[in-house]
Amino acid sequence: MKVAVLIGQKKADFLTPMDYYKYSQSGLTKKAIANLSKNTKLPLSYLLALADINIRTLQRKTEDEKLSSEASEKILQVAQVFAKGTDVFDSLDSFKEWLETPNISLDGTIPAKLIASRYGAQMVLDCLGRIQYGVFS
Repeated sequence: MKVAVLIGQKKADFLTPMDYYKYSQSGLTKKAIANLSKNTKLPLSYLLALADINIRTLQRKTEDEKLSSEASEKILQVAQVFAKGTDVFDSLDSFKEWLETPNISLDGTIPAKLIASRYGAQMVLDCLGRIQYGVFS
């Protein structure tokens, strides 16, 4: 699954880190975070906590109003992990099960606990890459 599909941005292409950077700097919309919640079956409250967004702040925004670049970057980070994970596991449910299971290659940490951090998300993406290519992870 592609990041653009997860956040409901059909016109967006995320091919390079620069694409992610530019898109995060321009800001995602309130609608994008709602789409990510719906498409990943993650509670909106969980995504808001990851992105350090207060629910009242989000409620005041219109559907097309932009989030801050920091919040947008966090949301894109989660979308990137979910896009890679669903590709590797061929199913959202299988990926979410893996995400909640302690992982030896991540020092016994539950991957879901790492994705809030840029470094943690990168470790999870690296681990998914190893699984994709058949390396024990």
